Amino acid sequence: MSLARQRTHAALLTDLWNRVCTAAWGRADRDPSRLADMLHPWAHRRIEDQPRYQSFVSGDGFPAELSVSWRKGVTEVRILFEPVGQVPTARAVQDAGRAMVRALASRPGVSIGGYRAVEDLFTSDDPPAYRSGIWLSLACGPEGPPQYKVYLNPWVNGHGREWDTVTRAMDRLGLAAAWSPLARARDAISAAGAHLDYVALDLATGAQARAKIYFRHRTGGLDGIHTLGAFARSYDAERTAHAAADLYHGPIANEPMTGLAFRAGRDGADEANIYFRLPGNAPTDTDAAARITALLTREGAPADVHRRIAAAITPTAVHELVSYRTRDAGPADIGTYFRLPLHTPPATTTPRPGHGWPAVPL
Repeated sequence: MSLARQRTHAALLTDLWNRVCTAAWGRADRDPSRLADMLHPWAHRRIEDQPRYQSFVSGDGFPAELSVSWRKGVTEVRILFEPVGQVPTARAVQDAGRAMVRALASRPGVSIGGYRAVEDLFTSDDPPAYRSGIWLSLACGPEGPPQYKVYLNPWVNGHGREWDTVTRAMDRLGLAAAWSPLARARDAISAAGAHLDYVALDLATGAQARAKIYFRHRTGGLDGIHTLGAFARSYDAERTAHAAADLYHGPIANEPMTGLAFRAGRDGADEANIYFRLPGNAPTDTDAAARITALLTREGAPADVHRRIAAAITPTAVHELVSYRTRDAGPADIGTYFRLPLHTPPATTTPRPGHGWPAVPL
C-alpha cells in the first residue's frame, strides 16, 4: 500500500492543496478552514485499495480532483469532490451533496438561490449508482474571496430526459432566452456526436454568475467541437484548432468535452470551454506535461508555474485534462486538471450509462 493510501482523504487533499498553492503563489492557503470545513466529515476516512463508494469523479472511483487555471495572468487553484455519505449508496451520496450545498449558504458571497430553484430537477429518490451525484468545487486565487460551484446530473431521473430537464432548469434560472438556440439545435448537436453530460451553477449572485452546460463529444472530433463552440459569442475556432494540435498528435478520439457558459440578460452562450483529454492521447505523463508546456508557452501563460505545480504533486497526481477558452481579446484562459489514481482499478467494472472518461471539468 502506498503512503498516500495510509492517509485519510482529508490529510492527503489538504497536503496536495497546500503544495499546489505554494507552487502557484509562493505560499500556502491563508485560510485553510475553507477547505477543511468542506472535507468534514466525509473525508476523514483512510484511503484504501478499493474505494468505499465508486465515485464517478475519476475512473478508479477516487472522489476528488485538483486543477489550476490561468486567467488574465492570475493563477487560480481549485478542487472538486463528491462528498461520500455515511453509507456507500447513491442516495446517501446525493444527500451528502445536498447537505454540503446548504452548509455553504452561510459563507460570505455565497448564494444557493439558483440551486434551490432547480434542486428537485436534479435529485431522485432512487438515483443511479456510479454516476455523477451532487459535486462541489472550491476555487481560490492569491487574493480575493473563494468561489464555489455545484455540479448536477441531468440524467438522474432517466436517460432520454436530460434535454427536457436542462430546458426546465434554464427557464427557472431566467436563462431560457440564452438557452433557446441550443434547444432548437438539439438534433444537430446530437448528430455531431455531442451528448449532454453535466450542469454546473456558480453559487453566487450578480451579472457574472453562470450556469454551465457540459457536453461530451463521443464522436465528431474537432468538427464536433466547432459545432458546439460556434454557439458561444467569444469562441475562436482557429485558435482552438491550434490548441488541439499542441495537445493531440493524431485524431481526437478520447471524448473531449465542451462547457458552454450562460449568464442572465444574454441571448446565447457567452463562452465555450473546451476540455482536451490526455489519457489515451499522450503516451506518458511526462509527454502530457511537455504538450501542456508547448500550449502555455504559445499562449504566453506561465509554463514555469505549471512545471513547479506538477513537480510538487507528481507522481501522486497525473495530468488528465487541459481546458482552453478564448476571449474577445487577449490570451486564452487555460486550465490543467490532475487525477489522483490512488485506488486499484477493479477487475470488472459495473456498467455506467454513458460512461466513457469520467474526469470532471470545472
